[in-house]
Amino acid sequence: MHFFYSNNIINDLENSGVIIILDKVESNHCINVLRYSISDEIHVVDGEGNLYQGIIKKVQKKQCVINVKNTIKNYKKRNHYVHIAIAPTKNHERLEWFIEKAVEIGVDEVTFIKCSRSLRKQVRMNRIHKVAITAMKQTLKAYLPKINSIDSFNNFIKLNKDLCGFICHLEEGNKKTLMDYKSIIENQHSYVLIGPEGDFDKEEIEYAVDYNLKSVCLGSSRLRTETAGVVACHLMNLVNV
Repeated sequence: MHFFYSNNIINDLENSGVIIILDKVESNHCINVLRYSISDEIHVVDGEGNLYQGIIKKVQKKQCVINVKNTIKNYKKRNHYVHIAIAPTKNHERLEWFIEKAVEIGVDEVTFIKCSRSLRKQVRMNRIHKVAITAMKQTLKAYLPKINSIDSFNNFIKLNKDLCGFICHLEEGNKKTLMDYKSIIENQHSYVLIGPEGDFDKEEIEYAVDYNLKSVCLGSSRLRTETAGVVACHLMNLVNV
């Protein structure tokens, strides 16, 4: 089974139905790559949890028009919410790799944070969005994570002060892991902060702790930023298995 993506969902009042229009890229993948044709059944997701089962009605101007026959709402909706706040890596390809793997594992929201040791100040959001869509389809998911542009470290913490938060860092004496907090993570809206190359500085760690974030480590190995993000995402999902 293949999933296609579209947010162009139209209520066809004249024919008392719903139609979906696939854009040029999705239409090309559907018709020219996977060799679907008129009258074939396909599955389309809108990134908001809806899975549409429909029939290809026509292909015109490099667009596929789909007649929807059935809609499954809240497809594979989870009872927990994983939010990863991560400092962008200097190498943008590594950042895209993190997004791809986090979506495959299961992430609901990603925020890029600017820290004192951050080496990248901007993120190519269009590229990140495309990577997320591809990963969502590849893993047969119906929810596209919310991906936020860069926010400052301090502001992010202030905005999320009422949620269950964790900060991963390498300071000496930090030995507790996310699994140690399993009982308070389960079925919660939780977020994890992942620092830049060089880690968070002491002032940032102290600031986070002052806002009641819990200090955690991700094991005995020193991980790259993007690897740490993937590990944290996996552990947050593992807690909720």
